[in-house]
Amino acid sequence: MKTLRTGKKWREEKGSSTVEFALVLPALMLVIFGIFEFGRMFMTYQMLNSAAREGARVASLPGADNALALQKIEEELAGAGLTPDSYEFTPADISTASRNDPVTVRVRILYDSIAWMPGFIPGLSGMEMEGVVVMRKEGLN
Repeated sequence: MKTLRTGKKWREEKGSSTVEFALVLPALMLVIFGIFEFGRMFMTYQMLNSAAREGARVASLPGADNALALQKIEEELAGAGLTPDSYEFTPADISTASRNDPVTVRVRILYDSIAWMPGFIPGLSGMEMEGVVVMRKEGLN
């Protein structure tokens, strides 16, 4: 059978765990919120690459135009609740690309627009995240 601690020793140690917890809590919260922010950043990076891939897939089809590719990019990002800050097609008008020409799709978004806690991680504020995909134009010619 266990006996309860009583006496002077127990009373001296009674508040030490509260003090230790108060000292460790801020560092623990920084680590946890940092994990959330980096997780959100990596998820967004994967979504940008996925949207650029879908846009390039549509852009590489015969008869495709910029509006159709942009619509596919926006549909892909809408699933994650994101909207692109900018996008770029190379060539500028993808309908002018010939068979086997490379078609490049770039989708960009600012870190500040996706951060749950903007400014939490110094140095990331103002950073532009980008997804880039290059595919060859398909066609019969």
